[in-house]
Amino acid sequence: MSCNDDEVDCAEVLDRVYVFFDHELDDRNLTYDEIKAHLDDCQPCLSTYDIERVIREAVARACGCDHAPDELRLKIRARIEEVRVQMTRTP
Repeated sequence: MSCNDDEVDCAEVLDRVYVFFDHELDDRNLTYDEIKAHLDDCQPCLSTYDIERVIREAVARACGCDHAPDELRLKIRARIEEVRVQMTRTP
């Protein structure tokens, strides 16, 4: 996936979208403002971001205020990472 933004890599933005959602960026690579600006200017990334946002909101509504156990969160994040790696390897 690519766009007209030569300064920010789409793959890096999408790789960090979950920590962006949670406002847990460590600013090692991209700051919150850089990711937000990229999403505002890159339609493919914005579409992916919107899909993820809608899913998170639906899960939040369905689960109420209950927080997932740490073990479940780790399993989910590991699976997301597996899928992300598979997607980058698939031509």
